[in-house]
Amino acid sequence: MFNCKTKKQLKIRQYSEDELSIALSNKYTSAEVIANKNHFIYLKDYLGSSDMNTQTIVIEENYISKDFLHDYATYYSLCFEQYPKFCKRVHFFSNKFSEDEFVEILLQKEDDCKDFWEHYLGFVVVKPIPVTVIGYTVLKTYSNSINFNDRNFWGVRQYKVHLFGNEIELTSLAFQEQDSVLSACATTAIWSMLNKASVDFHTIMKSPSQITKDADNTSPDGSRLFPNKGLNLLQICQAILNSGLVSEIKQPDSRLNFPDGSFINIVTNSYLKKILNAYSPIGIPIILIINVPNGSNYGLHAITISGFKQNAPIAISPKAEISWLSDNIEKFYAHDDQWGPFARINFDANTSLRTPWTEFHDSQNPTYVTNIVVPLYPKIRISYEDIEYIVLGLDAILSLFFNDKIAFDLVWDIKINYSEVLKNNIKNSNLDDTDKINYLTKSLPKYIWAASCYVGENKIFDFTFDATDVSSGMIGKGFTCYFQDIKPLLREFLTSNRSILQPLFNHSSKSIYYDFLIENLV
Repeated sequence: MFNCKTKKQLKIRQYSEDELSIALSNKYTSAEVIANKNHFIYLKDYLGSSDMNTQTIVIEENYISKDFLHDYATYYSLCFEQYPKFCKRVHFFSNKFSEDEFVEILLQKEDDCKDFWEHYLGFVVVKPIPVTVIGYTVLKTYSNSINFNDRNFWGVRQYKVHLFGNEIELTSLAFQEQDSVLSACATTAIWSMLNKASVDFHTIMKSPSQITKDADNTSPDGSRLFPNKGLNLLQICQAILNSGLVSEIKQPDSRLNFPDGSFINIVTNSYLKKILNAYSPIGIPIILIINVPNGSNYGLHAITISGFKQNAPIAISPKAEISWLSDNIEKFYAHDDQWGPFARINFDANTSLRTPWTEFHDSQNPTYVTNIVVPLYPKIRISYEDIEYIVLGLDAILSLFFNDKIAFDLVWDIKINYSEVLKNNIKNSNLDDTDKINYLTKSLPKYIWAASCYVGENKIFDFTFDATDVSSGMIGKGFTCYFQDIKPLLREFLTSNRSILQPLFNHSSKSIYYDFLIENLV
């Protein structure tokens, strides 16, 4: 069936951990070395999980990877060692088949073998360099849904994979390992983020070497960029800016003191959850700067968040502080270039995370968050904090209104979204037709902040704000009440108690915001 040339180009193996290590090896890196890499530990668990159920490996030899070709031209082609420019691509399937059966599939018309390609799980490009071999990788996610209680991979996109004359569509986010020569962890974190942003926001997709060059002309210590030892926070932002986006840097909101008198400034899990929840709808992966345990020391590291799992809102008893729906996020998923794609990360109390760095550490020391880098389209000028500032006033006023009317707490959900998405939500809501038409025909900016107020599973209010305006001004664009009976009661309450309630808006435009509430309750 095969001639010698075909057999060299295409190899098929039944999936096992041994076969996986062999498939990921190359001339410079043996299967034994591969088997001891963090990436192998992660990938064997990911591919061997019940969600993936990998059965077959297809190895495509002499593959040209555009990303590696850029890096090859920048660095490896100038080495004395004659590194090849050809990679190999390792594909994974959830069904079993032989070489002869696969050839028969390749010869069939595409419409006649659609069921076969449903079993395709993705690929890993193996670079022809020492040790850091994991190149451009696109693997299928676990089950994915926008619903509560399910995994929601909001930072992914559609990829078209071309394999021996067949086009396969796969929902994922590209991943690769840092090679420590042309890129460090921050570079690959930016690279993964741009894989999504370049599709939705018309930003420039670049190779790791190009991203590193964009960051600066020199390393933070004044030395040359290549080999690369890492990017600092300013260089990360510069590289993102040169790709057509801007960055919002979320600083630590707490200090963690240790028994020996030392301390670390950290981002608490409650703040992290707020930011992930708020910016996820626009779909740009978020970069997290973490402090990870490594032996007896800690080191800074960058990962790219592309999804989370969030529980549905439930009725909770009233409490002194404001309640946030973002607290229902129970875990998130991130590309960690030292482990693998879609690594599951859990929250540990309110101060630390359980990452693979923690799970595989001898003492299971915790991981801490030091900064959040939120890449954004430049026209988005209003931050999450600007909206939370207004919501604190709304919560104070509405809590007084509902004090003797409901037995449960108000829960707030702040998100930025596209105005067309919000209009579609209104169209499918239980509002009366008049209110729907008023909202659907309203002129709105492309990006809108929405603050939704829940009681249990029921959404009571939506407050919308212009995400492209000036924070010191009046940015309110709409106030939607989903229960008509509340409107006259709330309007009367606001009108009668203005002198008491208006000061609860701690904002320079408090009187305008107060009028805004009353006017929208007609």
